[in-house]
Order: sequence, then structure tokens, then C-alpha cells
Amino acid sequence: MKQIYFTVAMLFVAAISFAQTSELLISKYGEGTSNNKFFEIYNGTGAPVSLDGYAWPSVSNAPTVVGEYEFWNTFNPGAVIADGDVYVVAHGSADASILAQADQTFNFLSNGDDGFALVLNDGTFNDLDMDGEVDAGEMTGFTILDFLGDFNGDPGSGWDVAGVANGTANNTLTRKSSVCSPNNDWDASRGYDATTMMTTAAASEWIVTGSNSGWNTIGSFVGCSTAAALNITSPADGTVLAGGTTNVDIIFSAQNAPATATYDINVDGMVTAGVTSPFPITVQDGGSYMVTVNLVDGATTIASDVTNFSVAFPCDLQIGTITETCQTNTAGVDLYDVTIDYTGGGTSTYTIDTAGNGVVAGDNPSTVAAGQIMITGVTEGTNFTITFSGDPTNSSCSFTRSITSPACIGNVVCANPGDIIITEIMQNPAAVGDSVGEYFEVYNTTSAPINMQGWEIKDDLTASETHVISGLVVPANGYAVLGLSSDSTINGGIAVDYEYNGVSLGNGTDGIMIDCTGTIIDIVIYDNGATFPDGTGASMELAISKYNSTDNDLGVNWGLATSAYGAGDLGTPGAVNDFTLSNEQFTKNSFKLFPNPVSGNEITISVENGNPIDVIIYSALGQQVISQKAVTNSINVSSLNAGLYIVKVSQNGNSQTRKLVVQ
Repeated sequence: MKQIYFTVAMLFVAAISFAQTSELLISKYGEGTSNNKFFEIYNGTGAPVSLDGYAWPSVSNAPTVVGEYEFWNTFNPGAVIADGDVYVVAHGSADASILAQADQTFNFLSNGDDGFALVLNDGTFNDLDMDGEVDAGEMTGFTILDFLGDFNGDPGSGWDVAGVANGTANNTLTRKSSVCSPNNDWDASRGYDATTMMTTAAASEWIVTGSNSGWNTIGSFVGCSTAAALNITSPADGTVLAGGTTNVDIIFSAQNAPATATYDINVDGMVTAGVTSPFPITVQDGGSYMVTVNLVDGATTIASDVTNFSVAFPCDLQIGTITETCQTNTAGVDLYDVTIDYTGGGTSTYTIDTAGNGVVAGDNPSTVAAGQIMITGVTEGTNFTITFSGDPTNSSCSFTRSITSPACIGNVVCANPGDIIITEIMQNPAAVGDSVGEYFEVYNTTSAPINMQGWEIKDDLTASETHVISGLVVPANGYAVLGLSSDSTINGGIAVDYEYNGVSLGNGTDGIMIDCTGTIIDIVIYDNGATFPDGTGASMELAISKYNSTDNDLGVNWGLATSAYGAGDLGTPGAVNDFTLSNEQFTKNSFKLFPNPVSGNEITISVENGNPIDVIIYSALGQQVISQKAVTNSINVSSLNAGLYIVKVSQNGNSQTRKLVVQ
């Protein structure tokens, strides 16, 4: 809470100009870039107020139940707002200047389309799930004082406020100082007219300014004021406009202005009297401007506001096609060159920084209008970033481009289709993110090693997703694991034989292809659970009896892994798969499972040899839900919800799986 100090003179003015508010109210709200989010509560009631008697429930986008809160949020226990003070709640990773004014941090503030309310904590709590937490719908009968947004549905990107489209998104909202009471009618508060279906600044209780604006006044507010006030709402103080901007409208508004008052504007010392909003001014690239607007009554300035803004220089240099070309193609480490097409040269002195990689040659963009920049002699396997910078006295250019090394490969030796097959796919890891935890496994069906150097990994759905394998030998009748990360400390604990990039494994319908100079060696297209399994945190595995490029096209021959590895996901990367359909000792027809689908409490498992079996039932996500040993007849499945399950039956070290449908 920010204590406000006054001189004797200010106290005298306050006594004349300010009245008490009827209740606490939301005085400021910010939804800026990144995590620069906050809101502020003002106490102008004339006495200290304990926030233990208040809360601020919220919704996320569209509420689950229209008109009801989803999350019950409270203030720090014991927090008190002194009269004339404010209480600031900010995101824990907000800018330091915001956090310096914060009384409480909270990391789930509005993204512009999430409504919240200031309420009295006077409701009835019915703890339906008996967890001691106020969940959605468990608090009823509370009094709503003030709204920022509402609980009535998804507004899109944000709510229109004071004539500003999506005003609650990427803007700062400041309550007008003339407001004396909170308002639980959000449409009235934002200035919405149901007839015109528009909001206006005049009807709104809020002043809307741009993203990241108004931070200098966080922590202080005066409400219920009868004194004249003036606000420049655009451009916000500190704004940097894009190069090429030639005209800017100065937009301002006043509160409690006398009918006889007029406006003067001072633009860098040039004063114009009797202006109205918006007031246009001419600007130029590289210019900085200080604008003061005064509210004048007779010969007296009774209110004023200042904004400082600038116009950036343009960035004329434009980068076109970037091409990486091998100087040679051998089995060793080669060199490659980079060709960069550009236009817009000859407009500044440009610096090209390659971080020490290669030699910069070709056309000079500082003197040549259009051409090609060359970077020669880069070591194969080296990916790097080029930084382009213009002279800051006449250019705003400062950007980067990423360079990816080509695979400079010698003679590519292709195998026959089906010699290498895809046997395992982890498209949706749970223990780590997809960007590091995705992998797939291949198997060499032949009795000789196969070198996959120069082969391509391709995405079946997205033609642009390709990767050329720089070097990978798969042993005879052995496995190789290809993953997005070879670092086992971050990829979930996988021992990856080859790290690739540029190809992702979709979590829905997608396909992965192995191609050699235009010949498809193998391809698997999975279908989001229609026939293929679709696990989360469990890989899809080809049955070990179906290790060929024809059978791995069929979803019925794939199942979910059941063995845990590394960080806890299920899979067998680089090892024999868990999933089996049949084997010599325990044939496909050696047991029967019925009824299937099942709607009762039990399923019967009939085994031809009559010996006991071990049974494990997995959910469609690969989670073990039932495990029983020495089963001779039936299993109780009354605890299972309706859905698809995988039943794994084991006997004498051999196992089979079946799909089970619970109705």
C-alpha cells in the first residue's frame, strides 16, 4: 500500500475538491506486453478498510457457467488499505517499476479477455468436494461491487472500452477521478450504449491509454474529485512510433471542466490556443516531441498533461532468400557458403556480424542498393546467427537471421523399401515437452548394417518439414532412436542415437516418412486414435510379430508401451517393444475375453490351457488402472468408466493384448 503525504495547503485543497467514495473500487488496470499485468484497488471511504472482507473472483475467457465465477481469488490475509491509499496486485514477473508498487503478486491476471470483479466476502461457502478450497460455484450470495470485464461469455480479444476496440487488451485503464462509487454494471462502466452497440469516452468511467502506459502513476489515485482534470490518452508517454509516420493525432479529454474553459497545446514550444481533440501535428523520422495540453479558464491554467514521444528512423534494408550451399560433398567435415539476397541498400552504413563464422563477401549493402551478400567458408555442422545493424543516427535496423548448416554428404546408398522400418513413435510425451521429448525408433530388418547418411526424415502432412540425416548407421537386426534432443537430462531420459530438427510429430493425425533420394523406405501414418493407439506419455509400439513395412501401416498392429523409462514416460526406445499380438507359446486364440463390449461389473477370461494368468488393464492414455495376478476366471471391472482399454494377459513370461470396450 502506498501512503500519500500532503502538505497543509494540499489538505486544504483536498477538503474543497474531494469527497468520499461509497466503497472500495478498481482504480487502475494494466494489460501490457509479456507479464506486465496489474490492477489497483482504491480506498476513498474516509476510513481504513480490511481486505479480509473482500475478494476478486475471476473467469478465464468464456466462463464454464455463464454469469458465474470460475476462480475465487483473495487478498493477502490481514491486508488493510488506509484511507486515500491504494492496493496493487501485479504479476510476479512484471516489470520492476510495477513490482516496486505491488502489495501482492498473482500470476494469473487477465490477458484482456478474462473478467474479474471486486466483491464483498459476505457469501455462503458450501464446500461440495470437502477440500477446504473455494471452487467454482461453491461461494454463493456474495455482493458484487465492481467489474473489470464480466462473467457473461468470451468477448474475443477483449472488451471495447471508452470508444477503444478491445480496450482491455494491450492497454492501461485508469478510472476517471470524478467516479465516486464502484459499478457492478460493466456495460455502464465501460460506456456501452445498447442502442448504438458502441462505447464512448464521454459515457465511460475509464480512460484508456496504450500498452505499458501509466506506470508512473501506479500506487496513487484520487477518486470522487470535483477538480478539473486533463488526460492525454494518445500517444502515450514514451511511445516510439514507426519510421515513416508523418502525422500524429494528439487525443485528450478533460473531467469536471468548466463550460467556459478552452484548450491550448504546446508542441516543442509552439503554442496553439483554442484547440480541440484530436489535434493533428506533423512529425518526421528520427524526431522527438514534447506535447503539453493545458485546460485554460480565462487567463488561468486549471489542469494540464504532458506526453513525450518519438518517431523511429526507418529500416530500409530488406533480406530476401537465404541459400546455404556445400563447397564439397564428402564423408568428412566440409565447408559451406551462404548467399543472402537483399534490397534497400545504400540507405545507411550497415554492419553484418556473423559471430566469427566464415568470411563476409559479395555486395556491400552500405553502398549497393540491391544484390547478394556472401558468407564463405563456414564449417559444416555449424549453425549460427547473423546480426544486421544500421547506423542509429539514420536507421532503426537491428535484426537477425538464422543460418542452418546443410548436410554436405558424399554418395548416398539407399536400401530397399522395408529394410528399415519404423517400430515406435513417441508423439506426445508427458514428462517433458514435445520439443525435446519426441522421438521415433527404426529397426534394421536385414542381417547387415545400414548407413542412413543422406536419407531424409519427412512429415507426411507438412511438406516443408524435412531433415537430411548427416550420419547414422543402424546395426544388423538392431534399433536406432531418432529424437529432437540428444540431451538425456532434458529429453526425458532417452538415449538418442541421432538428433534431428525441422520435423515434428503431430499429436493428432500425422505421418512420419523415411525417404532415400525419392524412394520411400518406410512410412507410418497414424490417425488420432481412430485405429492407432493415441496415448499421452506412452509411445505407440509396433507388435514384435509385425516387424515389416506392410503390417506397420495398420493401426491394429500397434499398441501402447507399458514399460517406464527415464523421467517416467512409457516406452522402450532402442529396445524390444512391450506390445505383442501373439507368440509361439501363447497363441492369439489361446484365450477368450467376454463379454466385449462389457456393460456389467465383470469380464470373463477363458484360457485354453487352464493355467492361471496375470492381467493388467491400461487406459487409452497408457495408465495402469487394474492389476491382478493368478486370475483363473473373471475380473471385476465395475471401477472402470466407459471407454476403450487395453487388456494385457501374461502367462509363463509370454503376453498378449486385447482391446476392451466398457459401456
